[in-house]
Amino acid sequence: MSLDELREQNKRKVIETALACFVERGIFNTKITDIAKAAGLTDRSVYRYFESKADLVLEAALLFWDSNVKKAEDVYINSNVMHLSGAEQIKEILLAYSHLYFSDRKKLIFIHEAEIYLCHERKSSQIRNRPPAPYSSFSAPLSKAIKCGTEDGSVRTDINLEAFYYNSYDSLLGLMQKMAISNEYTPISDENAERRLRDFCEILTASFINRSACPA
Repeated sequence: MSLDELREQNKRKVIETALACFVERGIFNTKITDIAKAAGLTDRSVYRYFESKADLVLEAALLFWDSNVKKAEDVYINSNVMHLSGAEQIKEILLAYSHLYFSDRKKLIFIHEAEIYLCHERKSSQIRNRPPAPYSSFSAPLSKAIKCGTEDGSVRTDINLEAFYYNSYDSLLGLMQKMAISNEYTPISDENAERRLRDFCEILTASFINRSACPA
């Protein structure tokens, strides 16, 4: 293994370890020393890859989003939704995204804390919206579904679809984070949580639907 490969391997290890530590202990309660020890490295080694804790928080957040973008893409590719109308695909994609609440609840809380921490450290300008991929590229599942819907007539075109695209992700993420944080103090059943998320996804989907194309 070359020195560059070893460096990238260690850097990845630090990010993965940091994510695990932040999720388990919270960002403010986790020190660089804790991360270095868990990764089997020295503090100096960690600072060789990252200038500050804030930089590491940012990379840990992006690692989480990148892994979940890949999951969403896999769901879209492997699920049987291509035969559905664009509007129907939108609902299924949002529902798949909402499953983050059940699979990565603590990480959703971490993302919320990361946004606060990075703003506190005056690095909010470095926060990139994850997901989704840029709407204009039509590479993300939701943007593909919207484009399909405009072509088959199931999605309305009298609105700013790009804004609706980003707002759908942001609002659903916000609800999941609120539910995840509330669940730490007042637990709710998965059945009730699933019902609430499904209802919200239906509301979001309804905002895209071209009612004039629906049967009377």
